[in-house]
Amino acid sequence: MSSRPKHLPDFDNPPVVETVLSVQFDPLPLVQAAHLGLLWNEYRAAFPKTEERPPLEPVIEQFPETPVARVGLKFQAVESFPIPRIWFANDQGSEMIQVQNDRFVKNWRKEGESHRYPHYDETIRPHFDRDYGIFLAFLEKNQLGTPHVNQCEVTYVNHILAGEGWEHYGQVDKLFTFWHSTDLMPPGPAEDLRLHVRFVIPDKDGKPIGRLHVDLQPAIRTSDNRPMYLLHLTARGQVGDAVDFFDVGREWIVTTFKRLTTNSMHNIWRIKNDASIGNR
Repeated sequence: MSSRPKHLPDFDNPPVVETVLSVQFDPLPLVQAAHLGLLWNEYRAAFPKTEERPPLEPVIEQFPETPVARVGLKFQAVESFPIPRIWFANDQGSEMIQVQNDRFVKNWRKEGESHRYPHYDETIRPHFDRDYGIFLAFLEKNQLGTPHVNQCEVTYVNHILAGEGWEHYGQVDKLFTFWHSTDLMPPGPAEDLRLHVRFVIPDKDGKPIGRLHVDLQPAIRTSDNRPMYLLHLTARGQVGDAVDFFDVGREWIVTTFKRLTTNSMHNIWRIKNDASIGNR
């Protein structure tokens, strides 16, 4: 992996609590539930905990978009007994692998206030590459097929907590650059804010290769009942036939996060650089 691009914003204490790198591929018909059990042997030393969950549905961003595909076109597989999604987690619960016969997902989660975000270039992407490589080697060794990637997804989950630059949900203008409060009656100041926005991600020639989804809603942190804004940024798309979209999606997420949030919040999160940022 290359070092972090210098033009990207960086924070000492970002509000990130989870990152997800997901690669989706055409279903591997030879992979059965028993094979996913065997796969655990490859990860068990580092990921000793396991759970079984229903499979995730495939999602692909479409251009042009059909009316029924507002967040990507979903395909419903016709199977009497769908193959489950298996979780492999480490003892701390801070890293997790999810595998099904058409997807490989790697999660990082913040566990406790002292747990620092490890950064994409230093840990998140290298750990994905390592663990995805183990999966590919397992498929090859057992002659189970080669994944043909059709979509990649990057997600950052942020908890923007009250008491750190703001006190109540109505103070949206303290957090986000796109909102300016008004005391005019009506409507008066906002009580809170819920938002879903999508942005097309183009390649260098202007051709769409994916979308960035931004979701914002007020929430309560269950561990201490502390008010917060929950901010999800998900970049989904595809370049080529591998996982190169990860770097594109990550760049769109971190630059958009900086643009949507205020300078006062950047100071609280201890921004390290403030270089001017282009569209990409």
